Amino acid sequence: MNAVIEEIQRTGVVRDASGAEYPLDHNVSRAEGEHLARLIGRDPSVSRTLEVGCAYGMSSLYICEALRDRTGASHTIVDPMQMEVWKGIGVAQLERAGIDFFELVNEPSELALPALVRDGVPSFDLIFIDGWHTFDQVIVDLYYADRLLREGGYIVVDDCTWASVSMAVAYFANYPAYRTVDDLPIASEGWQHSLARAIRTLLPARYAKRLIPEELFTRGYSRIRYPSIVTFKKIARDDRSWTWFEGF
Repeated sequence: MNAVIEEIQRTGVVRDASGAEYPLDHNVSRAEGEHLARLIGRDPSVSRTLEVGCAYGMSSLYICEALRDRTGASHTIVDPMQMEVWKGIGVAQLERAGIDFFELVNEPSELALPALVRDGVPSFDLIFIDGWHTFDQVIVDLYYADRLLREGGYIVVDDCTWASVSMAVAYFANYPAYRTVDDLPIASEGWQHSLARAIRTLLPARYAKRLIPEELFTRGYSRIRYPSIVTFKKIARDDRSWTWFEGF
């Protein structure tokens, strides 16, 4: 594992380009980062990646470290707040780690992603979505991720225990061109995750939606409907009809 990742995980501190230190309080967990690295590591066809949301750059570090020795490796980061809100720390961590194959797009994803589609950017192999967490924004990010992803590629969504993200993921999970990758489990992160997994097993969503009042389902069950991170693989072209819809 990269020395910069190990240092940050050990100290709980990140640094900007000037060396100023900040507590690590906006980041993927070690388990989630290692999930991304394993996913890339087991599929040598992944070399072009896209990330929506960077913050302190931990997900970027895990992704880029897994790509480091691959021919044609490139990582595109879409984060309009990287330089102002996050003080360029995500970019600074990548530079400290010796990563030189990334590009920062300093625009909101609802502008940057359609621009990539319009400009005919070559298909991405993996897209990680961890941006603005409102339901509509996640839907927009997923819509364009589908347009930008090649067949055989992956979409990974973080923070799926948020009700807003969970509901968006539930809608996207109906897309016939995708299947959930469930053979790469995330390491356990405590009793809460074990309890949520047990509830999902005993009361799958298709039954919970019928048995639980709508408000409780939306605000409660949706928060444990998925693990913290969900991975989809694109197994076919997205050729849904113009009238396609599935309940979620």
